[in-house]
Amino acid sequence: MRLCDRDIEAWLDEGRLAINPRPPVERINGATVDVRLGNKFRTFRGHTAPFIDLSGPKAEVSAALDRVMSEIVLPEGEAFSCIRANWRWR
Repeated sequence: MRLCDRDIEAWLDEGRLAINPRPPVERINGATVDVRLGNKFRTFRGHTAPFIDLSGPKAEVSAALDRVMSEIVLPEGEAFSCIRANWRWR
């Protein structure tokens, strides 16, 4: 389903769509919402696990994710782009 900007705003008002924090109206354009991300990203390293069980205790889930993921921290103000699923810094 695609929503136009008026529908996005209405759904946000009605609670049918939640974006926290709510974006200013200037970031709702056409059928898109411009969002800002943080400077920390977790990416999957090559692994052979067929699945990761997320139903266990939080400590076990965190340990399992740490074994197959790495974290990227961008310096303040640093630009990046995602090219063919690989992070590239400019």
